[in-house]
Amino acid sequence: MKIYIASSARNLHGVQLLRDALIERGHNILDWTAFAPPLPEHLSPEERRRALDSDERGEIFDFCSQACRQADALIYLGPAGQDAACEVGIAHTAEVPTIGLAAPTEKPGLILSRAVNYWAKDVYDCLKMVDRIKPRK
Repeated sequence: MKIYIASSARNLHGVQLLRDALIERGHNILDWTAFAPPLPEHLSPEERRRALDSDERGEIFDFCSQACRQADALIYLGPAGQDAACEVGIAHTAEVPTIGLAAPTEKPGLILSRAVNYWAKDVYDCLKMVDRIKPRK
């Protein structure tokens, strides 16, 4: 099954761990993390954010917006920001089933909470939910 993980670059390691767990279960991940540039250790937090947010040719936007529409399922991994919420919205309008995994201290707002089809209580619950979703035709 093709899965997209919507999250923040702040959660890069968590996204990669979830990605690897899903790959081990036989899923194909539409992986935006491949676009994340290598970040030298000497960069300040502001420089890191600028590097991760740059998309001068629009490649990241094109990939992510297409992936959200073409996936068999989308997982929201919180806490995340506006971009991940937009990705959930793209998936919602394309009728892609969505699973939300909010951070322990996160309270998703009205729109995000309703755009997500299923809310998982933890990673293990999320993986079980993925197993129950059938690939789209």
